[in-house]
Amino acid sequence: MKSINYVAAMLAALLLGGCSKPVLDWRNAELSNGKIYESGSNEPFDGRVTGVPHKQLEPLLGSLRTILQNLNTNQTTSMTALLGNLNYVCDVEVEEGLVGGQYTCRYPQSQVIAYEGKRTDGGLDGETVFHTKTGSPGVILTMQNGRVEGPIKIYFAEKPGQLSYQATAVNNGLEGEAISYYLNGQVKVKANFKGSVPVGLWEAYWEENGAVSERGLYEGGKLVSQTHYLQDGTEYLTEPEMWALHRSISQSDDFALTPKQEVLLTEAEKRYNAVRLLTPAQREAKYQAEQESIRADKIARGLDPDCWVCDGSDKRN
Repeated sequence: MKSINYVAAMLAALLLGGCSKPVLDWRNAELSNGKIYESGSNEPFDGRVTGVPHKQLEPLLGSLRTILQNLNTNQTTSMTALLGNLNYVCDVEVEEGLVGGQYTCRYPQSQVIAYEGKRTDGGLDGETVFHTKTGSPGVILTMQNGRVEGPIKIYFAEKPGQLSYQATAVNNGLEGEAISYYLNGQVKVKANFKGSVPVGLWEAYWEENGAVSERGLYEGGKLVSQTHYLQDGTEYLTEPEMWALHRSISQSDDFALTPKQEVLLTEAEKRYNAVRLLTPAQREAKYQAEQESIRADKIARGLDPDCWVCDGSDKRN
C-alpha cells in the first residue's frame, strides 16, 4: 500500500512539474511590437517574467499615475512620492507575449511588496493596495478596467494605519462625500462632489475640539458663501474677508452693510488693527472740508485764499 501511495505521489509531482510555465528574467527578454520575447526567440514568450520595470507596465494599467496625482490628500508629499514614485520591479504573467492576469511589484532592492495587481484588457482591476516603503498601506483604490470605481482610502505616511482621506469614485471622478482627517484622527474636512466638482455643503473643523471652523456652500462648482467660526462657535471675518468688504465700501456709494456685517466688520477691524475705508462720497466730502479749512486759514492770515503758494509774497495776476 505504501509503495502504491509513493508511486501516486511521484506521478502527481511529475504532472504538476510538467504543467509549470517557464520563467524568464527581464534581462534576457526583448520587447517587439508590444510583445515580450525571449532573446533570440521567434515565438512570443509564454510564462512568468521577473524583474520587469514598472514603467514598462504603466501604459497597460490605465491612467494609474494620473489618478494618484489627482487625489486630494493631507500628505506633505504627493501620492506618487508617498509610493516611491512608482519606481518598482515587477513579476508578471505573460501569455503569448502579452502581459495578463496577476502581477506583483516590489520596491527596488527590497522584498517589500509595493502592490499586487490584476490586469484586464482595460487595465488594472479589483481592489489594489499600494504600500509605502515600510510595508504599511498607503493608498487603497478600487479599480475596474483601469478606472477608479468605488472606495478610495489614503493613509498618513508618518502614522501607518491612520486614515488621511477617504472618498468614493465613479469613472475616475469623485462622487458623494469625501472626508479628510488630521493626524490625530480628528475629522478635518467633509465635502461633497459630483463628477469631481464640489457641490452643496462642506465643513471644516478645528483639530483641537472638533468644532466647525468653516462652512461653505458650492453651486455649480463655485463657492457662493463661506462662514468662519472660532473654537467657541463665534462667527468671525478673516482678514481677506475684511478687506473685501472694505473694497466694496470704497468703490460704491450704493453698497450698504447689513446689520450682521456691521457687527462682524467692526470686530474684525479691532482684531486686525484696521481703519475702515471711506465711500466715494465720504472721500469727496472730506476733501472739500480740507479745502475749506485751508481757505479759512489763509483768510485769517491775510493771504489770498485762491493762491496755490501762500508765503506772503503771492500777488494777484
